[in-house]
Amino acid sequence: MNSFQPAPSKSYLATAGGAAAAVLHHGAQLASWQSAKGTENIYLSELADFFPGSAVRGGVPICFPQFSTLGDLPLHGFFRNQIWTPVPGGADGTEIVRLQLRDTDETRALWPHAFQAELQVTVADHSLEIAFSVSNTGAEVFSFTAALHTYFRVTEIANVAIAGLQNVRYLDKLKENVIDTETSARLLIDRPLDRIYYNTTGALTLEEGARQLRISTQGMPDTVVWNPGPERCATIADLPDDAWRHFVCIEAAAIDAPISLAPGATWRGVQKMEDIQGDR
Repeated sequence: MNSFQPAPSKSYLATAGGAAAAVLHHGAQLASWQSAKGTENIYLSELADFFPGSAVRGGVPICFPQFSTLGDLPLHGFFRNQIWTPVPGGADGTEIVRLQLRDTDETRALWPHAFQAELQVTVADHSLEIAFSVSNTGAEVFSFTAALHTYFRVTEIANVAIAGLQNVRYLDKLKENVIDTETSARLLIDRPLDRIYYNTTGALTLEEGARQLRISTQGMPDTVVWNPGPERCATIADLPDDAWRHFVCIEAAAIDAPISLAPGATWRGVQKMEDIQGDR
């Protein structure tokens, strides 16, 4: 990978209590979030590629209008590869950042639809909310799948568990897409995982020792859990070989039932993360 990386444009957020976040204009991608406690909660790869048209590894990539390979578009669609425009009126250091993306000749060559998309990130002392919306500005209905592909930073994956998935039906991509039901009250990340949990309506909790993050969603009923494990991680060029030890993806998604959006209509999906550890 070329070591002469361009400096990515960012918008910064901050609160009076000491929380901070940064959002790349490349992909409207959350790159960092520290609650007032001071812990970095988002994993961004040290080998991430910020060149135009690339997919930045880590943070919170937007998967749209296609999740993964569930369609004819490139992996995860094209929103994460575009340069988004900050909405005028905001300023660095405030608690809200908004960025927008509209269709262009380039996007219509990939996906022949007119749209306006917006990402709004709101930070508070102990929480962060990502609100992603898409409006159909064309004359025809279009459908899509989507996800906020959140990479949560952890100190050591062996100490991590996810609570809140018990009894939820899931598709296991590492077992030939078999459908199963989660039996564990606390899902341990003790092996490679690539699962789509369907209709996860309750909040989830990411646990690592005393650290706890509550993760809730609106408008995005599915949850993807992904960690590549050591062998797969070693084959991913923009991840250090040991990166699998330091993140787990818990993604808010709309996959099982694709969204159909009529002309003039707007869809909105939200992922909220709260630092709820008891010793803050």
